Amino acid sequence: MHVNEANITNLIALWKIYGSRPISGSTLPLVYANATWPYRCWASWNEEEITAGIPKQSDDFAWLNKVPNTAILPVWQLTKVNEHVFAAQYEPLLIEQQLLDNNWRCTFEQLAMYMDLRVSSSYLPQSRSGFTVTYAHSFDEIKTWVEIGSEAFGYAIDRSVIENLLDDENIQLLLGWQEDRAVCCALLYKTGDIIGVHQVGVKHAFQGQGIARCFMQHIIESCALWQGKYIVLQASQSGQPLYESLGFKAQFKIKNYQKV
Repeated sequence: MHVNEANITNLIALWKIYGSRPISGSTLPLVYANATWPYRCWASWNEEEITAGIPKQSDDFAWLNKVPNTAILPVWQLTKVNEHVFAAQYEPLLIEQQLLDNNWRCTFEQLAMYMDLRVSSSYLPQSRSGFTVTYAHSFDEIKTWVEIGSEAFGYAIDRSVIENLLDDENIQLLLGWQEDRAVCCALLYKTGDIIGVHQVGVKHAFQGQGIARCFMQHIIESCALWQGKYIVLQASQSGQPLYESLGFKAQFKIKNYQKV
């Protein structure tokens, strides 16, 4: 599996363990949705291989009628890389036109990015006085993690969703501390030798102080110690410059649509 495909596979797998369910019965494509946060909805034409079976005509999008009005529907395209061909999850231009015609709008974009840990030397954390990183293991620590993430991103993270991840050996929940105050959070999710970095957030009062860079360097080191070969993430527009400066490479855009 190429790292481009591994990025979106890691992300979809995380959405699934957050608590998604299929909403299209036994017909293809199989449409998944999260009933609560993060409210993602996506389609798979093959449960085993997300790149199989691409619709070519606009009337192949009847499954869009099953998408909840509250859903965030991501659209991306995986392109040809070397000898490997990665088709789109669905034909982006066709589905975007369908969404626009049905009163959906792109509300935010992300850039899929990756780092090859086998060649990177960026995971040597810089020293920052009083800054430490710990793992969230208890329900009280999860409460703190959720509070930081909800404030940093400006939406309510469902605490029960995160609590259900506590016993998952492929999940690491990180808290960053400045002195004795928890100031940032992140979630790491491992699929094979791929580690996805998700929900990296810093409390508003501590933004702009270099904490995000220091925290990310600790995260990269944690991924290397966890024996990951690649780190993948989906960067917001504001976060992209930081990731680029740390050595992450761009892959493809993800456009997130919501119904107006």
